[in-house]
Amino acid sequence: MKEVVDMVKKQTELVKGLSDKFDAKLNEIETRLTALETINSKRSVHVPGLEDEKQKFSFAKAIYGIVTNDWSKSGFEKEVFDAVRTKLVDSGTTGAGGGYIIPPVYIAELIELLRANITTVALGATMMTGLTGSPVEIPRQVGGATAYWLTNEDTAITESGVTFNQLVLSPKQVAGLVRISNRLLMLSNPAIEDLVRRDLAQVLALAIDLAALRGTGTNGQPKGIANISGINTVTSGGKFTFDVAQDMVYKLEEDNALRGNLGYVMHPAALTQLKKQKVAQFSGDTSGMPLVLPMTDQNLKDLLGYDFKTTTQIPITLGTNNNQTEVYFGNWQELVIAQWGGLEITASADASDAFLKNQTFVRAVMDVDIGVRHAESFCLCLVKLL
Repeated sequence: MKEVVDMVKKQTELVKGLSDKFDAKLNEIETRLTALETINSKRSVHVPGLEDEKQKFSFAKAIYGIVTNDWSKSGFEKEVFDAVRTKLVDSGTTGAGGGYIIPPVYIAELIELLRANITTVALGATMMTGLTGSPVEIPRQVGGATAYWLTNEDTAITESGVTFNQLVLSPKQVAGLVRISNRLLMLSNPAIEDLVRRDLAQVLALAIDLAALRGTGTNGQPKGIANISGINTVTSGGKFTFDVAQDMVYKLEEDNALRGNLGYVMHPAALTQLKKQKVAQFSGDTSGMPLVLPMTDQNLKDLLGYDFKTTTQIPITLGTNNNQTEVYFGNWQELVIAQWGGLEITASADASDAFLKNQTFVRAVMDVDIGVRHAESFCLCLVKLL
């Protein structure tokens, strides 16, 4: 009886030891998450007394004031700019020279337009806005506890533990240039204001979306999914088919990563090829019949089992014969798009031929970085466009 008691006591001590280590690791994670939440809670450059007036801020009036230096019709916008610059100086930071910083509280609508134009965000990518700390470190689990069978009651349990590392994000500048008619800027019209915002959002969204997929990680670019070490790949050897799509799904399932916001991103040419896929009805049938009629986007989504988005920014001239394109599949929640501070806008009526055409060039600049929490959550396939 004493031996049994001693054995139970020993196992109890081992379990307690493992439990204490697990609790300590959980406390460490909570501490890191608390620190991250603290960063996020201080992320916006708020200007006391102005937040309640945010609906009055006009991008069109702000741009007109910048380019003409006539703020008679843009008094509130000038007040916002001046207050933000004062706030930045007081906090020991400065904005870029020559530009005007719009704080996050005033660009909420622009951010929503930005999200709508980014295919990766539309599929569920995580977008963190208004960050101030640099770098931002996001903990991620890379290993877990292991269970073992014991040969007898005297066998010691092999110790294992949960291991973590960090996804580190740091600001990288993305800029876009749009051309706007001066006549539009002088018109006080809600439709004009919406047009200006959409132009700014569209030009930035295109750059961010492409970087999220194919960013090189060099020359100031973030590193996109295609260049992340350790992602899954599938070799099709031909065109994009439902079989190839299922192979991509299996790659994630094999890595226990088939969860979250799953979906495909591809060029419209690859999607069209998939819609045209037919099944032979008899031996020697070279025409075949479509899998579903009509082959609508909803029917195609049902056949694939997951959502999809298309973008013409993915090249269709890849490969040795310049006839290949990329198809991405993954849990887009694992893709993190981080944005620091507000938006810097600079306007000029003298750039290029803008003066001759009574136009204004507007440059929009944001600090952005992109990262993947777990590489195995994505799969990339190179397919032929035949």
